Amino acid sequence: MRQSSVGLTSMYHGRHLLNWLIDDRGRLLFGYLALYLDFTRYPDDPSSGLTSTRMKALCAEFDICSRGRATAMMSLMRFSGYLAPAIESVDRRQRRLVATDRLKELLVARWRTHFAAMAPLFPDGKAMLAALSHPQFIRFFVISLVEHFRAGFRPVQYAQGLGLFGERNAGILILMSLLCAGEAGDTMPPSRPVPLSISALARRFAVSRPHVLKLLRDASRDGWIERVGPDGESVLLSPALRQAAQNLFATMFLYFADCSHLAMAQMKEAGRAA
Repeated sequence: MRQSSVGLTSMYHGRHLLNWLIDDRGRLLFGYLALYLDFTRYPDDPSSGLTSTRMKALCAEFDICSRGRATAMMSLMRFSGYLAPAIESVDRRQRRLVATDRLKELLVARWRTHFAAMAPLFPDGKAMLAALSHPQFIRFFVISLVEHFRAGFRPVQYAQGLGLFGERNAGILILMSLLCAGEAGDTMPPSRPVPLSISALARRFAVSRPHVLKLLRDASRDGWIERVGPDGESVLLSPALRQAAQNLFATMFLYFADCSHLAMAQMKEAGRAA
C-alpha cells in the first residue's frame, strides 16, 4: 500500500485548469477510454476507433463528464501531445485520432508502480510486471480493464465509504498522502495520529485550501477521521477508514491481476493463431 501510494502521489501533475475541467479520477478514466477506443479500432469498420463522437458517448455512459467537457478534454490532450490525428483515415468525416506513445508511457508508468508493489502477492507477480513491456499485452490489458468497468465493476464498491474521497477532486490522493504520513514503526495504514498541513496538500494537488478543509470536515463528520492536537494539526484515521483503505488496495490489486491474466492468455492465443 505504501509503495503504490508514494509512487502514485509522486507522479501526480495537476493544474487548476485541469481540476476545473475534470477531476483526477475522470482524467485517469479518460486516458483509459482513449486507449480502449484506439485499441478496438477495426480496419474494416471506418466508424470504429478513437473519435470525438465515440469518446463523448463513453463519457456519458460512464458518467465521467459532460459532452462539452469531453470535447475540451480531447482538445487539451491533443495540445499536450497525448492524442494526435490519424495519419490515414478511410472516412475523413470521422476525424479519427490515435493515442500517442506519450499517453501510453504515462499510463504504463502508473501501472508499473502498482505492479511492482503487488508482485510479491502473486505467484506470477514478476511475470505480470515484465508483461508491461509488451505492446500486445498493454492492448489486451486495457481492453479487459474497460470491459470490466463497462460491466459494472468499481473497485470502490468494495471499500464502503471511500466514495467521499473518490468523488472529490484529489480526494484519493489526499487520502494516500495521509496513509503515507505515518511515523516509523507505525502500521500501514497508520494507527497513530499523522501530521496534517492543509496548505501543503492544497499546493501539492492544485486545489484550494477551502476544498481540502471541506473534505476533511466532511470526513470528520462521517467518522472517518478525527482532528487531534491543540490546533487540529494532526489526523487520526478511524479503524473503519483503515479497513476501507486496505479493501480498496486489495480490490485494485486483484482487478489488475485478473485483467493481466486475461491479457496474457489472449497473448498466447494470438501467438498460436499467428
